[in-house]
Amino acid sequence: MNLLSTPRRISVALAFSRFLKMFLGLVVLYLSVKYFGTTFERDSWVLSIGFVGIVIVFLYSPINETFRTKYIVLKEKNGEKYAMKSVNSLMNLFNVSFVVVSVIMFLLKGPITHLLAPGFNVSQYDFLAWMVISLIPYYILQQQMNILIALLNTYDSFFYPEIISLFASIINILFIVFFSDSLGIFSLVVATTLNGMISVSFLSLMLKRKVSSFRLISSEKLGWCKPFVAFSIPMYLSTFCTQLYILVEKSSCTRFGEGAVSIFDYARQITNLPHVVFSSIVPIVMTPLLSKLFIGKDEDSFSDEMRRFMRLLLYFTVIIAVLMQTNGEQISFFLFSEANGQFSSILSYLGISIILLVFVMICGQAMIAREKVVDYAVTVAVGNVFSIGLCLGLVHYCRLENIALFYLLGQLLSAVILSFRLQIKGKWRLLKDVLRIVVFFVASCVVLNLFQMLLKDTVLCSSDKIYALFNLLLCGIVAFFILLCFLLVFGGEDRKVLWNLFLNRFKSQK
Repeated sequence: MNLLSTPRRISVALAFSRFLKMFLGLVVLYLSVKYFGTTFERDSWVLSIGFVGIVIVFLYSPINETFRTKYIVLKEKNGEKYAMKSVNSLMNLFNVSFVVVSVIMFLLKGPITHLLAPGFNVSQYDFLAWMVISLIPYYILQQQMNILIALLNTYDSFFYPEIISLFASIINILFIVFFSDSLGIFSLVVATTLNGMISVSFLSLMLKRKVSSFRLISSEKLGWCKPFVAFSIPMYLSTFCTQLYILVEKSSCTRFGEGAVSIFDYARQITNLPHVVFSSIVPIVMTPLLSKLFIGKDEDSFSDEMRRFMRLLLYFTVIIAVLMQTNGEQISFFLFSEANGQFSSILSYLGISIILLVFVMICGQAMIAREKVVDYAVTVAVGNVFSIGLCLGLVHYCRLENIALFYLLGQLLSAVILSFRLQIKGKWRLLKDVLRIVVFFVASCVVLNLFQMLLKDTVLCSSDKIYALFNLLLCGIVAFFILLCFLLVFGGEDRKVLWNLFLNRFKSQK
């Protein structure tokens, strides 16, 4: 029980921190709409930061995802000195790649901008090229932050990196408010660079206290990093296809006129918020736990723990998705001061997609714990290739919101394939959990739509932003109350937990 209780406490604390960061992210999103709107400059920022993000994720994400597990194995088998020698070699590989990729980005900035935005004109290409080049320091600092945080996590340091990350969000808010008039959209460029410098400095100092042999800038022979690179190779297939889809998605949006990229990005940022929260918890907490259970051949506990994580994360994801279905008009009004039909439609499709994305992530991490990395990578790749094919083949015949539908269909395909490929004892119980979650989603949508119809013209009218925000909060409370009622009646194993919680609370009050 101790093995299981500690990860759960860590996951709850991390979730609280990430939800706080999610709230700050919403503030940044609101201020971005207020100060930058859906202008061409904002489109250029979205395309540039998206492209740089693609580079970071494609080159380094497979190593980042598998780093914690591999470092722990190396340290346990060969000692900390050997493991840190490999890490320093990996940092040397990173530094060499930073120089090479930065030079390539500078030399190919013209073709890059044409690839990113086929719908831009000549002057817009020049602005976009300058924006891409100005984000090179962010690209370098972001990857250094990723590896520092992963290394600190292996030494059970979870919360200081989270505090630094929250501080970075506050800097973004301050720069938008105080420097957007003088610097324009470049206030975000300066803020991200400053965040990276501060974060890397503090994280390096923290890591030095735990292991003095770590070197941020190292000259260690590159051959020592082979264990990390070899272990991560299968993940490059899924990463490549995922980032290629993002590139195709943003490029396709430029064909729908100025502001289309920003409108789609605002909707995606909202749907990304729960994914950002849960994608940090699952690899840090769930995957190592499942790996230990798999190695110990405890299939019953493996199944039970995976299902508990899945239910916990998906129920809360569904609440967010339901609000995207029923409150798209209020979210649009709060952000844009008007009901944007395209935005609401995109939000509706992406709301369902985030449920599928979280499901795929949980099943995928369970497969990684079972050393089925190739199966997971191929499944994710198939879903993204399907979405890419729809975008490229139908972009000239569809509307902007259909791009979100193409993404949803790709995620659905991956989820279905994973359901069949996943090896877990008593899979029918997992499928019953999924069916309950689907029923909860449909029931919540029906109830909240009725709730909106009854009160929309009175308490929940959208005539100003305060009422729109109140509407959203009230519907969120109602959705959470629906979840509690649903679990108490149909929750299965979770029903027992809730009843015990209520009974214990009642006894303590007596």
